[in-house]
Amino acid sequence: MSALVLMPARATAQVPPPVLPTTTQAPPPGAKPPAGAKPTTGADEDKAEPGVPADYTFASGAGLLFFHVQKAGATDFEAILGRIRAALDQAEVPMRKQQALNWKIYKSAEVSKDAAIFIFMFDPALTTANYDPLLLLAEVLPAEVQPIYDRLKAAVIKIERMGLTKIR
Repeated sequence: MSALVLMPARATAQVPPPVLPTTTQAPPPGAKPPAGAKPTTGADEDKAEPGVPADYTFASGAGLLFFHVQKAGATDFEAILGRIRAALDQAEVPMRKQQALNWKIYKSAEVSKDAAIFIFMFDPALTTANYDPLLLLAEVLPAEVQPIYDRLKAAVIKIERMGLTKIR
């Protein structure tokens, strides 16, 4: 049911995005499974609410997703961000409306020679909510999910996830 599978921030293997080869999740609803995807084991799913992958929840109450995007794909990725923003604005499910209030999207101001970095920030994050952007699109704009998934796969170099603990 999940659209993207993310590894914790400390694992930074570069693989064809957005699905890592160590995935235990299915592609978005209606999407074709990626080549080489491993079967679901369910081990990661035991840590979160049933049906919500732990990699898309932030039990600490705040989190970040880093999308490392090929420079040549940055413009296309920004167009995809427009569809994600539209989905957040159009969401009718109360939990999604609450998520939209604190779902911020940034682009790194620092110039990199090989990638543009986009950051999704969730602060505060609903601790049991799923922050998978393609799952959101599948719920709100289902006809667009497969084409967007294909475009993301072509543009994204890697995705990192980071849960945050507030200190001050």
